[in-house]
Amino acid sequence: MKPVEALEIAILVDNTTDSLSSNPDFVETEFAFLRRHGMKWLSGKCLCCAAHGLSCLITTKTAGTSHTLLFDTGPDEWVFERNVTRLGVDLGSVEAMMLSHGHWDHGGAMPRALQMITQANGGRNVPVYLHPEMFALRGTRTKDGGIFPMEKVPSVDVLAGCGGDVVVTRDEQSALDGAFHISGEIPRVTAFERGMPGQHRQKPDGSWEKDELLPDERFVSVHVAGKGQVVFTACSHAGLINVLLAARARFPDVPLYGVFGGFHLSGLTEAIIPETVAALAQFDLKLIAAGHCTGWRAVNALSDAYGSAVVPSAVGKYYRL
Repeated sequence: MKPVEALEIAILVDNTTDSLSSNPDFVETEFAFLRRHGMKWLSGKCLCCAAHGLSCLITTKTAGTSHTLLFDTGPDEWVFERNVTRLGVDLGSVEAMMLSHGHWDHGGAMPRALQMITQANGGRNVPVYLHPEMFALRGTRTKDGGIFPMEKVPSVDVLAGCGGDVVVTRDEQSALDGAFHISGEIPRVTAFERGMPGQHRQKPDGSWEKDELLPDERFVSVHVAGKGQVVFTACSHAGLINVLLAARARFPDVPLYGVFGGFHLSGLTEAIIPETVAALAQFDLKLIAAGHCTGWRAVNALSDAYGSAVVPSAVGKYYRL
């Protein structure tokens, strides 16, 4: 992983919209960004749409060159296309795409995203990084003993047909001239992080088995010179602490600087908020951009513990490091 001089993160999809809360100087809100780019009237017709999901456009800059990776696409092509259009994003600059794990709220818009990217870049195919375990039919167990299924993520054939050069692997990858590290499978070492309680997956014979650990989940890391690693964790089903431990172990000479994404400390996993908040202290993070599935209770607890380091994610926000 080569150090980069600067890093820009555009939040294309997130659960929350928030242009009113105060932010540090390196963060620009949706309202401010749109006004700076010509919005003359504050109107709903100009704004992005919040939705349950996550998509981050990550751009590195070094010595006059830049590289852009699309990290997840959110749940729905309408939301993705609306937000990209409202923000005036040039998808032709996207050189690679990664799906963090096999859930619909992160991969539902992948086909449309690939279509938009290849339309903007002159028809060039785009590498798409996937894990082999993310294509199964998944669901959660209901109170009556049944299964409530989730929409499957798009298949390799569908993505290839939309312009993706699909890379399906369990192994870590170095992408875009070493600017991005895409992790392999995340070791589960903490005692309190146990995945997604109640999730099941369908076996080939049609029966269901527990699938709470989500081995297909991976993170992305970027080394910003003079700061350290910035880690992107989409849902932290592996556990936020496990993710950060893995990133630190993989690059022990590069300190952790910040983390972006959903920390999945809502619903059944609210019980581990205290352990997670306490364990986070070991990393001395300067930026905690909690979003998506983190949940308001966890954001409050993180803010109480880490103060100004907590700068919650919201759709349309730009972070420049």
